[in-house]
Amino acid sequence: MNDIENAVTSNSERTETANVTTDENGVQIISVPNPSREEMQTLCENIREKFPMDVITKPVNFNFKKTKDKETGVEIDRQTVQLAVPYLSVQGLIKILEGGESKELDLVMESLETPINVAAREMLNEYINLNATTFPVEKLSWAAIANMPKAQRRGGGIPKETWEGFAEDYLAIMPGVTGKTIEQVHNMAKLLIAKLGPVKTNEPVLKLCVEQLGIYASNSPNAEDYQECVEFLLTKAETFLNVSEAELLANL
Repeated sequence: MNDIENAVTSNSERTETANVTTDENGVQIISVPNPSREEMQTLCENIREKFPMDVITKPVNFNFKKTKDKETGVEIDRQTVQLAVPYLSVQGLIKILEGGESKELDLVMESLETPINVAAREMLNEYINLNATTFPVEKLSWAAIANMPKAQRRGGGIPKETWEGFAEDYLAIMPGVTGKTIEQVHNMAKLLIAKLGPVKTNEPVLKLCVEQLGIYASNSPNAEDYQECVEFLLTKAETFLNVSEAELLANL
């Protein structure tokens, strides 16, 4: 057993296997024990001390979309798993940069491409007429991306399963708390998953989207799990509501 495995096992006495239960609708619920706040803090500290490079360790929630077994037709709902995740610290990054050419440096350079590609894709999704000659490349500078609201910067990188989970939760919650029909809620969910692109110039609908997101966030017990999606959509709506016609035309 290596140092990292020792760090994990020495700070969590939990040896239970995954717990599988079935709800009243026949959905299999799979869960594992997550640490308490105090246990997570101890776990993070020990991993940081034992890790073979300089890292910052943070608790991170991993969500999973509901799936269906192809053979049995049984739906499976895997619950959130919280892990202590080690992220490269500034000092760890400096050591890699000073170390020169290496696989670690290759990974750092590859990771630097990700937020730029995400920003480019978001703009292409919003403005379908953009191409290599008309694309505003200056908006892909490191400074420009760093100064974006975090929710906007993160939006394109939110995992697909998180967006799908958000949509499922939205559909489950909103008919009961708004009195709207399932069809109405479904139509709104489609706009939200499309990241408001189809209605970016429709001010009344954008305002309605903001209103409905507020209702969802206040009523869903799972809202915290999908906070990134909600924040991204609210930021996107605010951007669309405040963009001038001249600015919009300049990007088309």
